Amino acid sequence: MSKKANQKAKLLYLQQILLEETDEKHVLTVQQLIERLAELEIPAERKSLYDDIATLQAFGLDVIATRSRANIYRIGSRLFTLPELQLLAEAVVKSSAITQNKAQKLVDKLARLASRYQAETLRENLKAQKYDDAELLCPVELRCSNEIVPVVLEYLADSKVKKSKEETSVIEGTAVVDQAFYGWMFGFGNKVKVTEPANVKKDFVKYCKKVLNQYK
Repeated sequence: MSKKANQKAKLLYLQQILLEETDEKHVLTVQQLIERLAELEIPAERKSLYDDIATLQAFGLDVIATRSRANIYRIGSRLFTLPELQLLAEAVVKSSAITQNKAQKLVDKLARLASRYQAETLRENLKAQKYDDAELLCPVELRCSNEIVPVVLEYLADSKVKKSKEETSVIEGTAVVDQAFYGWMFGFGNKVKVTEPANVKKDFVKYCKKVLNQYK
């Protein structure tokens, strides 16, 4: 992109810099903003930046300015707070209706709604949560129709195909065996079956009977 084209997009780049690099704990001075823009081959002067920031504020971006010898700026309120993003990300990761790959992609999108520092905190908190959940992981073995093998492999952790036939395959892996897991299994009907361990198979039968008893 030419310098002239970059200059036309100056407001957009300035907004992006503020959104990605500032939050309640991180600020940028006017000089730092000028340097960030210079890295993008966009020349900027202090007076023009003051006008640009005023334009962004008028547009609705919550840019908080602190007047001092080195005026500093940061983003105030956002569409979601960090605790709200944390709740959404945890719900996505724990959802039985979303595969691990899709969950990770959604978490990455949620992280873009925060500053890069907040995004790092979000991911670290999720890693800690995942570590805690790892203590609840149970080895399982499932026999499923070949048509849903990719979905099962994505859902289970450390999964692999143990053996495969013309119509079905046996898959080994680990999962947090809870109501969400049983609900995920139930959604496939007769396309999937728990073969090991015996206690999980027994509990899944109880879950199925409980669901069916509601229709008697």
